[in-house]
Amino acid sequence: MKNNGPIILNCFSRGGSNILWNILLTHPDACSPIEETLQIFRFDARAPRWSGFQAILRTQQPRFFDQWNLTLRGPIAAAAQAYIDSVLFDWKMKTVQDDEMRYKAEGILYTPAEVAAARLVLKNNNGLAFLADSFRAMYPGVTFLALVRDPLPLYESHKRHKTPVSAAPETFAAFYNTMIAHMQAQSTRHPDSHLLRFEDVLADPLATARQVYAWCGLDINKVTKLRFKAKPHTQADGSHRTDYQEGRHYWFAFNELEAMLDPEVNQHQVSKLPPAEAQRLRALTREACQALGYPLT
Repeated sequence: MKNNGPIILNCFSRGGSNILWNILLTHPDACSPIEETLQIFRFDARAPRWSGFQAILRTQQPRFFDQWNLTLRGPIAAAAQAYIDSVLFDWKMKTVQDDEMRYKAEGILYTPAEVAAARLVLKNNNGLAFLADSFRAMYPGVTFLALVRDPLPLYESHKRHKTPVSAAPETFAAFYNTMIAHMQAQSTRHPDSHLLRFEDVLADPLATARQVYAWCGLDINKVTKLRFKAKPHTQADGSHRTDYQEGRHYWFAFNELEAMLDPEVNQHQVSKLPPAEAQRLRALTREACQALGYPLT
């Protein structure tokens, strides 16, 4: 394989995963393929890609990269593994051309050789978390990070974006419970898999960086600032915006992180839900919430 020991973030869409992704990508020994995995291998009527078509042919599984397929994928042939790995490597090499990601530290550019040698960091949303066994078979030395979040603010975000699972609390709860059960099973059964909460990332991003770098075998002493991408988020007044230029990346010293991250974003989002819906969703996700330390009422 062209990529060695990748780091794979399994997460919910709209779950705050970009914060964790950016903590990982701050490290000079880690690079992304610029886009999320489901975008690279996208194959739908709106914006199909050749790589998505080829992935279907080579895996012989039409829903292999379908984010709403919440089932484990079957084994794939060595040729399909090599194709997927090669596509991901080529996308990783786009780092040297990207206006933001080409910097391995503030003001310091990557060389192509450094990008080639860097650990690949993938973001696998929703059903792509069920690719864990497939990627484990492809990549000895892989590390998985499962990011979970309180179901109420997550549901509010999915409702706002009108995703297929946001039609009702019952629909979302089924999706959430299935994802959580899979993530917990992976972190329990496999020493290469680690589970963390979005709320803990927000509360102490520096401690999170230390922990995930340790899990991934990345030296934190190579990092003096953390880089974050500005994205709109729900404010206390209910608006959805950012105080920075959306889409741009900013570097923050360890003592400046509060300027970028709002630890109360969950409360802002939950306040926008009808109380009856919130109460119903709490009841439907009670077991998962109890296991993860989230409120039960």
